[in-house]
Amino acid sequence: MAIITIHKNDSTITVDGFATFEQDVSALANNIWVVQFNSSSNTGHIEYTDGTANEDITSITSDMQALVDANASAKSTADEAASDAADAQTALEATYGFKRQAEYPSIGDQLDSLFHAGTFDSTMTATIQAVKDKYPK
Repeated sequence: MAIITIHKNDSTITVDGFATFEQDVSALANNIWVVQFNSSSNTGHIEYTDGTANEDITSITSDMQALVDANASAKSTADEAASDAADAQTALEATYGFKRQAEYPSIGDQLDSLFHAGTFDSTMTATIQAVKDKYPK
């Protein structure tokens, strides 16, 4: 089943909620505003910009089908890119670096701990203490 909307003025094709924009709709009649079609029931209509009465349709033209096919191709490309991104994220999350980063204390907490342990040289300790004194808790 596919719910198809071809909006000529916006050059937008939407099939089952997936939209493609800036499509070449020049093959469609100039007075078409929008085509709406349900492929599961083979029903739909064309709305016009020039006062022509809406036209009920039971199929879409080859020009319209070419736009639907271009939308399907774009959706396939987008789905593949999303799948590749999800695979890359999964691979990243499996690395030791990602797992460690998620569990390490923040850099600020690590530095504060080092400061309180007295492990900085006197210059760094004085610099940090000056900021702490300027902005007390």
